[in-house]
Amino acid sequence: MKKIGVFSILFIALNIYLISVVIGKNRFVLQENVPISTQSGSNQIKIPLVSKELPGYYISPNGSDSNPGTRLKPWKTIRKAALIVKPGDTVYLLGGIYIESVRFDISGTESNPIKIMAYPGETPIIDGQNQLPPNYAGLVSVFGNWVQVSGLEVRNSKYIGLGLYGKHDSANNIFAHHSQKSGIYIGGDFGVVENSRIWRNSLQHEFGNGSSWSSGLIAGRDTTDGLTEYAIMRKNIIWENWGQGINTYESNQTKMEDNISHDNSVTNIYISDSTNVLCQRNFVYMTPGSIVHGIDANVGIMMGDEVYTPSSANIKVINNISFGNNLNFALWKGTQQRGMNDVLIANNTFVNGIETGGVVIRGYHQYVRFENNIVQQDGPLPVIAIDLDPDVSFSNNLWSKTPPSEVLSPGDVIGDPKLAQTGEPYEPDWFRLTDQSPAIDKAQIISEIVNDYFGTFRGGYPDIGAIEYFPVK
Repeated sequence: MKKIGVFSILFIALNIYLISVVIGKNRFVLQENVPISTQSGSNQIKIPLVSKELPGYYISPNGSDSNPGTRLKPWKTIRKAALIVKPGDTVYLLGGIYIESVRFDISGTESNPIKIMAYPGETPIIDGQNQLPPNYAGLVSVFGNWVQVSGLEVRNSKYIGLGLYGKHDSANNIFAHHSQKSGIYIGGDFGVVENSRIWRNSLQHEFGNGSSWSSGLIAGRDTTDGLTEYAIMRKNIIWENWGQGINTYESNQTKMEDNISHDNSVTNIYISDSTNVLCQRNFVYMTPGSIVHGIDANVGIMMGDEVYTPSSANIKVINNISFGNNLNFALWKGTQQRGMNDVLIANNTFVNGIETGGVVIRGYHQYVRFENNIVQQDGPLPVIAIDLDPDVSFSNNLWSKTPPSEVLSPGDVIGDPKLAQTGEPYEPDWFRLTDQSPAIDKAQIISEIVNDYFGTFRGGYPDIGAIEYFPVK
């Protein structure tokens, strides 16, 4: 009888084990053969490497919708998953290009959300080829509640890239670009968009063509009752959209925070027809060499009502940095010549508008406070232009040169803010105060503002501007 070597026995045993785990309760994936050597290196065998399959459904452009939707036999279309998923399910999109539009109507729950996500380490791209979707919606449209979308690239939509229309839907780490209208749209309550990159959308207005435009990232006009509530847009980078960068309109309780929005053609941030908005810790700027520079208004932060449903009220614009825009901040009178009510514009740093000047406030607003802001405007352009409005109050601002008398207050500082100006002005650190800055300890305490742009506690003697000064240790 022929003798069987020890390595042959080991190989047979391993394959028996592999067969058992593949057909067991959990699914496993057989990967490519891996060489295994003895200590002496004189004998070598190759065995399949086994890894546990992540639980969920799998989709690949090379799959088939007649498959079971496993890692080794994935479905082909995202639409297949949209018809089958249930609360708690995860759908993994493998790398590749998906030419389709899809709508998710099924809802998850708070404890068992539905997850639509890129498979770890891979890049799924959903491409509308400027032909999809067939009607006004997102290339990916989420109408169900408690659905989480993450890790996808969405491009070339005929209308919107990604639309969140249900309640408690979220998008994380999305790359949305080259849509004819908005890149990402929050049209339902409690929607969240964060950690995403959004650029070159609103192509309907590319190079200033056409009389209408959209936004890179927008929250507004709920598809159910017309008012989007409790939307959060945070830690996104939005640039070179042919319209607004970040926009909230016909909304309530929107948070716009910790975003970088730059080089968007109309305005980097827009607030219109909204109540109870918090716009904080955003960095907005315009680059002279940008493709959108010189096209449209190129405003940093713009506020003004268009339809007055609702009329804007209780808005806080705090701890933002706005640099190098044609106009760094604009509060305009609205289409019906009616202003906003209860607006706090405080502890912002506005530096060097390049065409109109630093700040413009027009119209007759009610209870507007402009406090603790740095407005630096070098050269001949004015630091501020304002219509005489007795219900806009000014206090404890630093102006780099003397503003009109109607905006001066006893707590103001007139002079160079002495910013650090280290590196390039397209990083927040450039706008830190030096130890010689006259803005130090000159702000008044505002109960709504506890921390600065970087989230640092301001303390009992706060500074004017977005960034609190602390000595270098």
